[in-house]
Amino acid sequence: MIRDASLSTTPPPEAVRPVAQTAAPAAEAPPKEVAPPVPNPRLRLDPLLNIVVVEFRDSEGGLHSLPTAREMQAYRTGQAEPPGTTPRLDVTR
Repeated sequence: MIRDASLSTTPPPEAVRPVAQTAAPAAEAPPKEVAPPVPNPRLRLDPLLNIVVVEFRDSEGGLHSLPTAREMQAYRTGQAEPPGTTPRLDVTR
């Protein structure tokens, strides 16, 4: 059996009336200053070695890089010798 909407026994819904504001709106707290996000990973150019260094920050704020600090020191040591020369090795031990 099909119900006819005109034969419905429920009254039509009342129109929604806007509620007037009686109280002043609460003062909003000023927004907290948020530091701009730091890109993770960050790329930088090491001017002495002419290489790109990729720096990562972990969740505790520690800094890790590729190449590592040890590898960068090895690059610096390797550049101390002029090209075409043999590094001196101490084999007198």
